[in-house]
Amino acid sequence: MFLATKSKIITTALFMGLMTSCSVNKNTAFMLTLKNSYCIPPTYFLKAEQTLPNDAIDSLSVNDELNSVFSRQNILMLYALGLNKEIKEIQKLKGNTSVSAEIRKLTINNKVNRTLLLALSDINAAAAELDCEAERVDQVAGYIDNINASRNNKLVVGSIALGAAASIAGALITNNNVNNAVGITGGVLGGGLGFFTLNPKGKKVEFFHPHNLLRNVWTENDSDQSFSPFIWYMLSEKEFSNDGNSSLLHNLKRRWIDYQFDSNENQGNQSVIFSDGGIYFADDLHSRAAMINQLQAVIRSINQSINNLILEANKTLE
Repeated sequence: MFLATKSKIITTALFMGLMTSCSVNKNTAFMLTLKNSYCIPPTYFLKAEQTLPNDAIDSLSVNDELNSVFSRQNILMLYALGLNKEIKEIQKLKGNTSVSAEIRKLTINNKVNRTLLLALSDINAAAAELDCEAERVDQVAGYIDNINASRNNKLVVGSIALGAAASIAGALITNNNVNNAVGITGGVLGGGLGFFTLNPKGKKVEFFHPHNLLRNVWTENDSDQSFSPFIWYMLSEKEFSNDGNSSLLHNLKRRWIDYQFDSNENQGNQSVIFSDGGIYFADDLHSRAAMINQLQAVIRSINQSINNLILEANKTLE
């Protein structure tokens, strides 16, 4: 009777294990679709018409005649957009009502408006790629979360079932030695199932992203030109941050170090998040999704800077 009871317990454990392993293999086609990125990098419309300023002081000094109309940030933006010469010219043409002057002012006006529209288009293009990538990460993270939750639920049910089976067997067996053996066996197997629910990481998955905008932010390097030159300038120039002491790019990286990697920069350096991809656990996927959304928010904030420039430019172009 002891052997039969023990066999039932082991059979129950194996059955629960099979149920768990089968759930992991579901939706394989779904994972294959999301494993490799389908988010196509955008084609940026705005090309760098000149070398972007390396030093804000120098670029402000060569455009000092704009100080009476434009703020420091807007002068730098005009310089980065290649519009500073046109704005200077149109200032000189003010009051000139000749036909040639009016035609020239109209030409400059059209160029300024077209360039600002392209800058806004670049921002939307970058945000769209990040939005696509965030959605892809969220889908995979949700899939892994569901598997881990289902796995844990089945392990808990299996543990309860083993405990119940051991209790029932103990009640039916009168031989103390056999009864103790059944109780120990059931306890060990139930504890084993309980131990698996303590796995802090859960299921892992392959996830790739060779075009990795987060890596450019982390390394503070855009040598592969993943960003529009204008957007990268806005992110990396200190003048566009609230305090003017460090760039939007650097501030974002510091927040990642503090909140995503527990103030451990070396941990971030070794993270799969900034590589071409590889093995991800659920926590890594959630971190990547959060970081993508934060980068997208920073890029969209550039819209406000452009709006401020438009307001000041309109005063000059009137």
